[in-house]
Amino acid sequence: MKTRIHAIAGAVGLLMIFTFWTSTVISELFGSYETIAAVKGWILTGMFILIPAMAIVGGSGMSLGAGRSERLVASKKKRMPIIAANGILILLPMAFFLEAKASAGTFDTLFYVLQGVELIVGATNLTLMGLNMRDGLSLSGRNSRASTVKLLGRRMVAEDTLAVRLAKPAGFTFEAGQAIRLTIPPDAAAGAGEARVLSIASAPHEAELTVITRLRDSSFKQAIKTFPEGTDLQIAGPLGSFTRGENEDRPSVFLAGGIGITPFLSMIRDGDHAGRLKQTSLFYSNRSPADAAMLNEFQKISATNPEFQMIATMSDVQDGGDWDGETGRINAEMLSRHLPDLTQPIYYCVGPGGFVSAMTEMLTEAGVDKRDIRFEQFSGY
Repeated sequence: MKTRIHAIAGAVGLLMIFTFWTSTVISELFGSYETIAAVKGWILTGMFILIPAMAIVGGSGMSLGAGRSERLVASKKKRMPIIAANGILILLPMAFFLEAKASAGTFDTLFYVLQGVELIVGATNLTLMGLNMRDGLSLSGRNSRASTVKLLGRRMVAEDTLAVRLAKPAGFTFEAGQAIRLTIPPDAAAGAGEARVLSIASAPHEAELTVITRLRDSSFKQAIKTFPEGTDLQIAGPLGSFTRGENEDRPSVFLAGGIGITPFLSMIRDGDHAGRLKQTSLFYSNRSPADAAMLNEFQKISATNPEFQMIATMSDVQDGGDWDGETGRINAEMLSRHLPDLTQPIYYCVGPGGFVSAMTEMLTEAGVDKRDIRFEQFSGY
């Protein structure tokens, strides 16, 4: 819902600024003074729609981008303050000033100089907003070429957690940690047209694609749960840039909260296969062992690969239960028990928004450089 609100508000803002800009140019080139004055009055009235729309874009964009470090997200974040500053400091005052001069019939040199500034700044904002819309579409996968794939199978891998196997299209390549946009075809009997962006859990060398998702009460999830094997689905991608860096001289620490384990599963399978798990640690937080997807697989890799250690912790286990590992939430004390120096590794963190925020605060307070913390935030699917 938040993504949809962000997209709608952005489209409204872009359309209004484009309309303001083109109507100004046309009226200045071909209209009378009365037409110019009328356009200025209309633009000023339109500000009462544009300003709330841009406020929604900014607020929802910062919320959606919180804890995310992908290149496209970072680019959008850098553009938003420029767009906001141009609007608040230049375009809004210009709208009031030029409307007042046009209403008074004062079309002097100052009017046209300021009109030129307004057009230049408006064109700048149009360009920046267009780039943000392009990057937003790329992040969502909506402008990626879609391929039709077969549903090969599925199995429950934890409480209310489903692993879905898909045929890999010919020539499809990706980096461990990337995602796909999975869409139910528009002619399907259930969930028609519904789509989700899901991290790829399988490694690049594997013959099939696997995604893992929490089961929620949505038409998309229920359709994926009930479709028979052989059903045609659509995928687009790969998407995202949450991938492991090439700097193998420094340790890597993965911090996963719940379903946030999925991109790490791909990275760890890939690293184990290619011998690139050197100095790698996974801290995996769940409420209980029943909620911990693929826990057994991580335990087996940790037992057979001396370069990889897996520390699972359960935050909601009862005294006297059958869990004998770490308990409670991931914190600096827990990290210090398993890592020789908290400031040396590069940290990768994935999970719900609250988990990501808590890990960010904890690591920075422990003295970790923000440049060594990389995040991907999941919204609960």
